[in-house]
Amino acid sequence: MWKRPGRVSWFGSRSGQYSTDPTPGPFVNPTLDIGSAVSVVASSPFVGGGNSYQFTSSVNSYIDTAGSSDWAVGTGDFTIEWFGLQTTTAGFQRVFTVDDFPSIDIGVSIESATFYYWANDAFRFSSAGATAINNWYHWAVVRSSGTTTVYRSGAVRGTAFADTNNITNTTDPLTIGNENTASSLAAYVGLITNFRWVKGLAVYTGNFIVPTAALTATADANPYGGSNTQAIPAGVTKLLLIP
Repeated sequence: MWKRPGRVSWFGSRSGQYSTDPTPGPFVNPTLDIGSAVSVVASSPFVGGGNSYQFTSSVNSYIDTAGSSDWAVGTGDFTIEWFGLQTTTAGFQRVFTVDDFPSIDIGVSIESATFYYWANDAFRFSSAGATAINNWYHWAVVRSSGTTTVYRSGAVRGTAFADTNNITNTTDPLTIGNENTASSLAAYVGLITNFRWVKGLAVYTGNFIVPTAALTATADANPYGGSNTQAIPAGVTKLLLIP
């Protein structure tokens, strides 16, 4: 199992939820490696409250999972989503990556308010002016039948694009809030909550109503009303990270 020296591994249940389909139980990846500079704070985008992971500019700011076939989405459909709030846009902030720049297999960075989606060693999509500091956004990167769309707070951002990148890395970890080889320059600075990785399903197929409560591993179609949100059956949610 891939592991960096000097880190603390968390097994089984903790104060937060590291859940895979369908409910917290036997985990697809039993080890969650949380850097010492990451904390849990009582802040969320939901009216009813909730918690978030707070990331800093420290080299010890990251959340790692083990390498897994779950992160190897191949050329198929997928949905990767999260709620995020940045307190600064400086640096090369990685929301998540598998592998390191310039060899990122799949990942997202938000740099100087520009959103970048990376696949197979290059960025494939960018959108300037995507964020403002201290604002919550819901982000979703969705591939459906070879077309990838980025959504910000329920609305298509930019233009959907053809995406046949074959993501096959099963060895490197999925890192949230940094790159696999953590650095202060790549550190995400701000809050992340409700990070959900769905393999084999395009959850969103057009503009949609943003979730107003914590995400779940399985869900009915259009759980918050509106349209363009597909049902999530058992077996496709590979990671749901809620502190």
